[in-house]
Amino acid sequence: MTQKIFLTSALAMGFVAPAMAITDSNSFPNASQGEYMQADTRYINAATSTNMDGVYEGTVNAVAQYTDVLYNIVAGRYLEGESEATNGTECPAGSWCPGLTNATYSANDQGINTCPNGYTNSVAGSSANTDCYRTCATTDITHATAITGNVYFNGTNGDGVKACTPTACDNGYHPKSATPNLTTVIGTSEAGTGYTSNDSTGSDYDTDGMSNSVISGDSMAFAVDYGNKGMIKGHGRCSTRAGANDTWTNTYNVIQDNFVTDLTNQTGQSGAQYCYCHLDSYTPVSGSAIALSGPWVFASGYGDAGDCADLCAINCALNLRNGDSRGLAFRAAVFGSLGASPAMCEANTITINWNGTTETEINANNAGTATYGSDIRTPRSATPVPGKTFTGWRFVAPEQTNLSD
Repeated sequence: MTQKIFLTSALAMGFVAPAMAITDSNSFPNASQGEYMQADTRYINAATSTNMDGVYEGTVNAVAQYTDVLYNIVAGRYLEGESEATNGTECPAGSWCPGLTNATYSANDQGINTCPNGYTNSVAGSSANTDCYRTCATTDITHATAITGNVYFNGTNGDGVKACTPTACDNGYHPKSATPNLTTVIGTSEAGTGYTSNDSTGSDYDTDGMSNSVISGDSMAFAVDYGNKGMIKGHGRCSTRAGANDTWTNTYNVIQDNFVTDLTNQTGQSGAQYCYCHLDSYTPVSGSAIALSGPWVFASGYGDAGDCADLCAINCALNLRNGDSRGLAFRAAVFGSLGASPAMCEANTITINWNGTTETEINANNAGTATYGSDIRTPRSATPVPGKTFTGWRFVAPEQTNLSD
C-alpha cells in the first residue's frame, strides 16, 4: 500500500511540475475576431461549450492556425524553392530577377526568369530582361571587320539595343566612338567651371579666376569642366552673319549648316562681329576624348569684329558654365543640337590636292575634300596653260610625284 501511494504521488508531481511555467489568462480569445489560443497558456474556467464551439461532452478538435510569412525580395535576387531566406538568393547569370513583393513559401523557385532566345547572356544579379544580351557580330555595324560589345534585349521582340564598338573597319573607313547624349550625361541644371584661352593677349584665361592648362593657346578655344560629369571643349567663331536669340524666352539661333559653307566670313575679317559657339569634344572622367560634330549656336553680337574676337570664346564658356536660367537655356540649345549617335565605321575624309587650278576655284565647289564612297567635286575651272588644251584631271597616289604626266 505504501508503495502505491508513493507512485501516485510521484505521478502527480510529474504532471504538476510543468504547470509552474504556464501563463494564466482570465480572458478566452474570440476566434470569430481572429483571436486564437496561445501555447503554454492556462485559460481559467474557459472549458465551456461556448468556447469549445458548442461541444460539452465527448471530443473537440483544436486546430492549429498559421499565417504565411511574406517575402519581399529586392530586384536582382529571387526566392529559391523550399527556402526561408528573407533576403533571397542572387540571380544567376543567364537569368533576370525583377524582385518579389509579399511572396509566400513554395517548393518552387520564385522571381527568376530565363533570358529570352537570342539574348541568352546576363551577368549575375540582373534585374530586368533588358539586361539580357548577345555578343556583337561584325554584321551589327556596317563596314566593321572586328567588333566588341553586346546587343541587349529591348523588352519586346524587336531588334536589340546595340552597344557595339568597331575596332577595325573595311578599307576606306575608320572606327568612330559613339557620341553621348550630353543632355542626359551632363544635364542642363548644374553649373560648371569654365576656361578659355582668350583674354585679348593670348594667355590662358579662366572664367573662375584660377590658373589652368586644360586647353591650348588657340585664341578661340574654350573648355567647361562639370566635375564628375566630364569636360567639354570647343571653339568660338565670329561671322558677318547676324544671329538671333531671345533672352526673354531663352531661345537661341542654331546654324545647322556647315560653318565653312554657311558662315563663310570668320574671326578677323571686317564685320565679323557675331559670336557662335561649337563643341569639339567631350571627355568623361577617367576616359578618353570623344569627338563631337554638330551645328553652331549663336551666342551674342558685339559692337565690332575686334570685340567679338576678344570675347567670343569667353562668352561661349560663360554661357555653357553658368547655372542661371539664361546659361542653362543656352546649354540646352547647344547640347540638344548635338543629339547622340552610336559607334560606327565612318568613311574617311580624303584631302584632294588639285593641280592646275586655284584655291578660289577649288573652294567655289567645296572640292578640297571627298568622303570615301561618296561624291567627288571638281574645281569650278582649270588654270589655262598657253599652247595646251585642258582635258581633265586624273588621280595619282601620293608616292607618285610627277603630277603632269
